[in-house]
Amino acid sequence: MDSATQFLLGASLAGATLGGRLGARAVLIGGVVATLPDLDSFIPVENAIDNMTYHRGWSHSVIVHTAVAPVLAAGITALLRDGRAHWKAILLTVWLCLITHPMLDSLTTYGTQILWPLDIGPPVAFPAVFIIDPLYTSMLLAGVLIAVFMREKRLRGLRINRVLLLLSTIYLGVGVTGNFAVQARAAEHPAFAGKDVLVQPTPFNILFWQVLAVDDASYVTGLTPIAGCPIAEVESHRRQAEPPPVVADDPSVRRLEWFTDGFYTYQDKGELLAITDLRMGHHPGFVFSFDIARQNGDGYDEIEPARAQLLRPRGELVGELLSTVAKNLRDCMS
Repeated sequence: MDSATQFLLGASLAGATLGGRLGARAVLIGGVVATLPDLDSFIPVENAIDNMTYHRGWSHSVIVHTAVAPVLAAGITALLRDGRAHWKAILLTVWLCLITHPMLDSLTTYGTQILWPLDIGPPVAFPAVFIIDPLYTSMLLAGVLIAVFMREKRLRGLRINRVLLLLSTIYLGVGVTGNFAVQARAAEHPAFAGKDVLVQPTPFNILFWQVLAVDDASYVTGLTPIAGCPIAEVESHRRQAEPPPVVADDPSVRRLEWFTDGFYTYQDKGELLAITDLRMGHHPGFVFSFDIARQNGDGYDEIEPARAQLLRPRGELVGELLSTVAKNLRDCMS
């Protein structure tokens, strides 16, 4: 999820576990601690692909968080005048704020290495919510604001925050249920038979979903509501699963193949060759596409990976997708 939502989740959690002891200070502590894992975005890396694939790595490991939590808790306890009296609650709160960050991230499409350094396969991704979900974030924000500003009725404000935290968690549960429901629908659709399938919410909601399926020769896309309607807008597109030899051994490129769990394609764009993460976006507007080689007449010369330019502005592509979603929903309900 976006860092603002992670801040609010940590703030809400800390308000629920520590607010009765430390008041508004607990909210601030929880928000700051929950944001720490995303600081890995500022660590310089080799190239554009590595910038993507090394995010949500060691800094998002629950193993690392469990080891680091006592150190952070000890520092926070020492800074607070009354910290020693609440050190057990502070330790629990810090640990929860840290580990819920990667757990929430793993419910999005991007992928999170929650058990680093264990080699358990590609990053964990079970898409139940879009990376930015206004309704989920709004529930957390409302709870945090109420917990902070209802000072004269602090206990009531903290109770309301807990209720909204519970509702936001139920919302994630609805997203998990929706993922299973759409997967079952895709399994019965002939266009997706014999392919690896990924389902995920469309931008900013959990009511409408997109289906992606790949094999060595093609990838197939479709759209469907969370319940009640068949999969629509089913389209098949050519897929190139293997790169030319010049880039076959590039570690960054191969890492991206691993990072996407096989949901990628190589694209010959004429002058340039690109590798594209098919999970992020919808055909033809994929967010993460990287130019990796340049035509030399007889083949390709390898180049340093760089983010490819989108065909159209991202907002326009998202708006077009959401317009299609709305049209399909109207057609389904009519």
